[in-house]
Amino acid sequence: MVDSLSGYGRKILDGISRYAHQKSNWRIAFFDRERKELADLIETWEGDGIICTAVEPRFVEAASKRTIPVVNVTGRVADSCFINVIGDDRAIGAEAARYLLARGFESFAFIRRKENAMFSIERAKGFTDAITASGFPCEMIALGPAGDDELAEAIAKLPRPLAIAGAGDRQASMAIEACWKLGLRVPEEVAILGIGNYDQLCELCSPTLSSLDVDMERRGYEAARILDEILEGAERPDEPVLIAAGKVVERASSDVYAFEDQDVVAALRFIREHAAVTIKVRDVVAATSISRRSLEGRFNKLIGRTLHDEIWQAHFDLAMRLLTSSDLSLQEVAQRSGFRTASALVNLFRQRFSLTPKEYRVANRR
Repeated sequence: MVDSLSGYGRKILDGISRYAHQKSNWRIAFFDRERKELADLIETWEGDGIICTAVEPRFVEAASKRTIPVVNVTGRVADSCFINVIGDDRAIGAEAARYLLARGFESFAFIRRKENAMFSIERAKGFTDAITASGFPCEMIALGPAGDDELAEAIAKLPRPLAIAGAGDRQASMAIEACWKLGLRVPEEVAILGIGNYDQLCELCSPTLSSLDVDMERRGYEAARILDEILEGAERPDEPVLIAAGKVVERASSDVYAFEDQDVVAALRFIREHAAVTIKVRDVVAATSISRRSLEGRFNKLIGRTLHDEIWQAHFDLAMRLLTSSDLSLQEVAQRSGFRTASALVNLFRQRFSLTPKEYRVANRR
């Protein structure tokens, strides 16, 4: 019983389907009806187990009376009557903050609804804690019924360049619209990051919206796997099963660096744009207007890593995206992410992460 969840439900269903295809003895009934109808259904439906998106009190109340296992896959509500397989929302908020901090910003804001949805509160907490721990202020924008007007008014008062994260992609898309109304350039004056990677919405935004993927497909897969184990006699987990964030899917809304040092910015852009090929430090230096010694000193001071480390980080980031989002062979992944050979990818991956690319793919497959 899966609500659309503003476009994320499809990914949850993909994960459930991927697991269910392994179970020849499973018969699935799928309900994507209105929330009132779902609340009626969960009260009376006859079956062995339910995977659902708990989104309102009446649904929760009806579910609490069931004796069959009910697995909830949304962080809007995480009642103890459910087996909860949800996002690690505080860590998700912190990951969004780390991404924007790495872009060189010093002014930040987080947007959420005033409603007390647990996932929204936890993401806001994780984001603001990470920003303030880095020594920067963070404005919390809680939207009420007059959301659009409130948001534009709040953004207009904040210092720029400004980095904004939304609790979800809809809040982030509202920020893009507010900036357009205010005459502010995105991303040059205001960089914007969503959370969830609702790809249809992200691609329809102008400019397109960068978003932190929260791996909804894996959430659906894990929910089905845990339900299967319980049906086979395993104990139900006492605590929520938390699914970590994936990677930021970069689009135009955050394609900017706020560092004043333009040579460092040029170096960062060159490294990211050439993550798919083998490059050396001298190639990065050639893309700037200063000496290697000056660039390395300034880069390390601002970024906290060496040029060499940043090159390899770009290669690893690309390889991890390819491993989790494609069926490419290890040789193809290696060739497309600057490692050249599968053996080099395996050896270097094991050195850095203490596991093989194959093990990483299995654990994080979407």
